Amino acid sequence: MKVAPVIVNYNTREDLRRCLRSLEERLGRLPVVVVDNGSTDGSREMVREEFPWVEVAENPGNPGYASACNLGISMTEEPYVFILNSDVEFIEGGLEGIVAYMDQNPRVGALGPLVLNGDGSFQMSCRRFPSMLENVVHGFLGELWPENPFTRSYQMKGLDREGPCEVDWVSGAAMLLRREAAERVGGFDEAYFMYVEDVDICWRLRRAGYTVAFHPGFRLVHHIGRTSSQQSTRMLYEHHRSMFIFFRRRYPGWKGWVLAPPVLAGIAGRFLLTLAVGKARRRSEREREQGGRSRGRGEDGSGEEGAAGWRVKAG
Repeated sequence: MKVAPVIVNYNTREDLRRCLRSLEERLGRLPVVVVDNGSTDGSREMVREEFPWVEVAENPGNPGYASACNLGISMTEEPYVFILNSDVEFIEGGLEGIVAYMDQNPRVGALGPLVLNGDGSFQMSCRRFPSMLENVVHGFLGELWPENPFTRSYQMKGLDREGPCEVDWVSGAAMLLRREAAERVGGFDEAYFMYVEDVDICWRLRRAGYTVAFHPGFRLVHHIGRTSSQQSTRMLYEHHRSMFIFFRRRYPGWKGWVLAPPVLAGIAGRFLLTLAVGKARRRSEREREQGGRSRGRGEDGSGEEGAAGWRVKAG
């Protein structure tokens, strides 16, 4: 094989274990590098004990996803690097098919496989670069009205997933990179801590004359959000910060300076809105859970289960 998987990990030991086991079972012992961003949950020790054939690279202090990707790329020499989140799971073999596609199409700089959610549904892992109008509508209505035409267009929900096709960008959760192309554009931009670094590198690859492809010939599952959920408010902030960084990269001249104040205000407003919606959803989920525990008690509130539910609510 010509592929070196680079798996980025931060305190997701059990996800990482499943990822490595499924990789070994489905693809064999490829030259894997796990880049650990300063985990404190025993991730590194687990890899060294259970997967001695995997190389562990320590990236202390958690400098971010882009930094970890660059470190992993620098520690490999294969012509293709498979950038992966630690919460992906391999469900089939056949990696040779997308490698052959890359060999046959030397202008493809990055490729995204078919990514599934845990329930088997399609994950929106390849998208378009949105226009300003799409940014605004999707940014403020995407969560509340996910089927609006602007969000559907941006997320390419009508994409024919029967065969490979060119797209604008693919998710960094599972991105097969051509080493030569990645090195030519300088790798991942480490100004991004987390989020949008995948959009940025695809943007720069396309500007350098490469294309970006989606290929459904290889499938995997992404159990999304395991790392980011550990620090949800921090990650939400980093997501919106990364959005503004990419805006300034995409519009570097006078147009960017003119648009910067309203764009920054819009991003800040979206951050506050998303924070409020998330808080409301968590409160609603807690209330449903507490209601379920209350319904588990007898009518007189007696019983061990009922007493436990009351203690949780009272606490």
